[in-house]
Amino acid sequence: MRSMTAYARARSQEALKAAWTVELHSVNRKGLDILVSSPPSLLFLDIEMRKIIGRSIHRGKVSVKISYSNMKEEAFSITALKKQMRKYTKIAKELHLSTDEITLPFLLKQQDLDDETFSTKEIQQLKETLNDALKTLLKMKETEGKALHADISKRLKTLSGLIDAIETESENSVATYREKLTQKLAEILERALEDERILREVALFAEKADITEEITRFRSHIQQFQSKGKEESVGKTLEFLTQEMLREINTISAKSPALSVVKKAIEIKAELEKIREQVQNIE
Repeated sequence: MRSMTAYARARSQEALKAAWTVELHSVNRKGLDILVSSPPSLLFLDIEMRKIIGRSIHRGKVSVKISYSNMKEEAFSITALKKQMRKYTKIAKELHLSTDEITLPFLLKQQDLDDETFSTKEIQQLKETLNDALKTLLKMKETEGKALHADISKRLKTLSGLIDAIETESENSVATYREKLTQKLAEILERALEDERILREVALFAEKADITEEITRFRSHIQQFQSKGKEESVGKTLEFLTQEMLREINTISAKSPALSVVKKAIEIKAELEKIREQVQNIE
């Protein structure tokens, strides 16, 4: 089980012209949405970077920010800047334009654009840096996932205890109804009755109030929830199981006349709502 919320940052070694910095930030989202922010000259790598991330992450919104620092010693040398100055001054004169806008910030910006081409080694270095950031992100997602798993496991135990109590109390409700019905008829007719009419009425009540199937399905959902919780990408499955448990407890609450059962059903709904909030952040 992994959380969808995490952050990671990795920086490459400054051995080549470009020292890469990759930042990954993920938040919860129903599907997988990858947003890549990188220098324009890396646009050709966009699809490949998405595939690399998509092989490890299956759900959530992942923001990727890629930046680099130019490590060429001569990048901003006086000689290089003078060369740029001559180049753009010549262009301005040929076009009969003013040279007033050929300032130092302008020249530095043009120098950056000229240097924004990367070798095969530098591109490979970028991919390695992306993988390093991705490993850190996955580690954080797993750490957060363990915390979510512990909290949900605790709540599932609470649900198991409450559904056991509901089963016990529902078994007594038929006997209680029969006793009350017999007592009321005896008071009206001034004699005890144990005839076919009472038995038929009690049988009808027992059929309407039977919640055996709902309890069985509810327990089955808990078991599936516990077994699926060990897998990596289970968020959608756990959301479905939570909805199914809520549906079963709503039916139980509607069918049972016992106030004690209804109260415990409300407790279960409250726990399921908390589980639902947690599950929405599970990949």
